[in-house]
Amino acid sequence: MKLNKKTATIVSFALGSVMFATTAMAQVLTKSGYDQLKDSVKYTAESATTKLTSYTADMSIVLKDNGTVVYSEDSLDKVDVSKGAKETVTTGLDGFKKTQGYTYSDINGYISKDTSKKSYVITEFTTPHKITTSQNPFKEEGATDMEKIADAVVGNLKDAVVVTQNSDGSKTLSGSLSEAQIPAIVNAVASLTSKKGFESITNTESNMPKIISDIFVKEVKGNMVTTKEGLIQTVLGTGVISGKDAKGVEHKLTFELLAKMTDVNSTKVSKPDLTGKKVEKNVEQDYSKLTNPEKYIGKYKTDILIEKDAKFIKIGERFVDITSLDKKGVSGRYYEQYAKGFEEYAVDKKDFKFSSTFQKDQFNGLFNSSSEVGEKITGNISINIGSADIYFSTNGSTAQQMLNNDNYSKVFN
Repeated sequence: MKLNKKTATIVSFALGSVMFATTAMAQVLTKSGYDQLKDSVKYTAESATTKLTSYTADMSIVLKDNGTVVYSEDSLDKVDVSKGAKETVTTGLDGFKKTQGYTYSDINGYISKDTSKKSYVITEFTTPHKITTSQNPFKEEGATDMEKIADAVVGNLKDAVVVTQNSDGSKTLSGSLSEAQIPAIVNAVASLTSKKGFESITNTESNMPKIISDIFVKEVKGNMVTTKEGLIQTVLGTGVISGKDAKGVEHKLTFELLAKMTDVNSTKVSKPDLTGKKVEKNVEQDYSKLTNPEKYIGKYKTDILIEKDAKFIKIGERFVDITSLDKKGVSGRYYEQYAKGFEEYAVDKKDFKFSSTFQKDQFNGLFNSSSEVGEKITGNISINIGSADIYFSTNGSTAQQMLNNDNYSKVFN
């Protein structure tokens, strides 16, 4: 079982929400410990994506079930923010199986180590990618709303905070909560998140328990050290969640986290030398650009179907003939053909030319046209970059029982 994103957030969300509120017990500074914690997290996220030139992040995660390790992972990330390069080495235990991994990425490609084949897989980009070694989660859509939810979950625990000012200007934020101190709202969120996460576990080789009832956060402890500017240096956290599986067996899951950020602005990231290594190569197309537009010129079709006597019956075909296409727009002809015996459906068949200007940085647009009998027609066309399909739709009603399909496939002679 690979601890996927849903499962990995079982503890990080349930316990993380609590840790936001448990990082101290007294406050003499202007800002509360809770607000200082949020400031440090935000400052670190912003620095790691824009301000720092490079850094090394070392993280260790261990999850135990009734004292037995069911999952662990040690990851070492070396990041060159300025060059958009990142190297990651991971080792761990996934159920009963030891795991290891290696990846390297930069603006020109991606390298990964396939441990099962003992080979390296190289993916080369046709054009350099925008630097995306990491993204600031606080600038993603919905981040502000999620922060408000976290604030509401924490509630009055914001006041139970201590921040220790160290002699060198750094700060230590630490605290703990016992079961009796954890609010009901936190346990409710932890229960809901945990159930969804454990339900996603499908690997039969995993010894990860699926707790589905009586889920409670029993204990949380946390310690964070930041620089005087607020950059996080180390995080140490532990927590315990209890619950029962489908058979009513009780489980106590212990979560341990240790994270460090080191070699700030001095980390070196180098592309691996694969001389003499077993290598598999492939090329990833850049689907954000329209390359070789002439390959999209030609005829596309989709079947016209009706449902009759509890069956689907093909009564004809719709065609889109693209005659001109470039990065600015597309033009062509739309028409319909009906099979013998279904002429009644062809009474309002359409045959018209269209021209559409693409929206900025996209390959779809609206069009206005008119049929041979003067009927005004509007619609939308979209080119599926990297695919031999297009999307084409028109307004207006269709004959009764006729089924619409706006996805058209290229016709090959």
